Amino acid sequence: MQRHDFVSQRCTALQRYLRRLAAHPVVGRSPDLRTFLTEPGAIAAFQGEAPRHWTTTVNAAIPTVPAKAGRDLFGMFKDLKQTVVNGLVATKPPPVEEETDTEFLSHKSRLEDLQQQLTTTSQQAESLVKAQDDLRTTTAHLGMTLIKLAKFEREQATCNSERRRAGVIQHFANSVVKSSRSQAKLNSEVVQQLDTIHEYLEMMISVNHAFTDRSNALQHVQSLSADLFFLHTRAGRLESVSSRGIGQEWTRYQKIEGLKETISTREGVKNQALREYESIKENNMTEIKRFDKDRRRDLIEMLKGYVVNQVSYSDHFANMWGKVAEETKVYANRSN
Repeated sequence: MQRHDFVSQRCTALQRYLRRLAAHPVVGRSPDLRTFLTEPGAIAAFQGEAPRHWTTTVNAAIPTVPAKAGRDLFGMFKDLKQTVVNGLVATKPPPVEEETDTEFLSHKSRLEDLQQQLTTTSQQAESLVKAQDDLRTTTAHLGMTLIKLAKFEREQATCNSERRRAGVIQHFANSVVKSSRSQAKLNSEVVQQLDTIHEYLEMMISVNHAFTDRSNALQHVQSLSADLFFLHTRAGRLESVSSRGIGQEWTRYQKIEGLKETISTREGVKNQALREYESIKENNMTEIKRFDKDRRRDLIEMLKGYVVNQVSYSDHFANMWGKVAEETKVYANRSN
């Protein structure tokens, strides 16, 4: 067999082998295989394609050495086998950056519990307002009914005592209507006071967004760390593989230098991501302290306002009903 025929057969067999590797469900996803098939090399990637060489000026200065076709082909085949084996060997996973700030984790857990408490309190506040509004509505209906009763008694009265009784009923009905109006004002003020709870519940959305931004920044750092790990691993594999021939050695050297440049750029990006992450951490702690301070002040003011309002309106209702009781005590004495 002529040497040319032998080399041609080996090239055909190698191309067939490469296609099988590319079609393999596991090996076909190997980054080393994709690099071997796509990056410029010293052999043709597919049948009928001319060999692709680096065309840099440095490469042009390398003296061309006549290659021994059969010998170089077996060397390339051996390197390809080693690359596939390296891609299949399990590697240690890259180190993962984790959230280790115990103070922040404690604040986060406490604020998550606060959000749950605010949600429950908000629901109870809405129930309180609804119950008071129902009482106001019922009181208003009672007042209007008593006004109609007083009108009926006045129209049907045949003596002075019946007219006086109709007047007392009218006065009592007016007091009930005034009470319903006072309840409406009280309810409106209670809504304004308890709205502080809803405001802080809405603020928790921004707090959660801040926590999400911090988590995303950490994940970005983790992703860059994983990329650097695999880049270093790939560079180490290239440095450990022996090349045959000056052309292959120069190609391997250029790949290694390209990886080093990529690693340097990626490390700069990671350092920037780390600085941004540290800045987010510092801002988080500052905002958490400010949030806690404002929350204590606002909630205390809310409770003070609520208690003062309840006491004020209770005195108002007591005075109003005390007058009604004083005016109607004659009827109570008669019943006794």
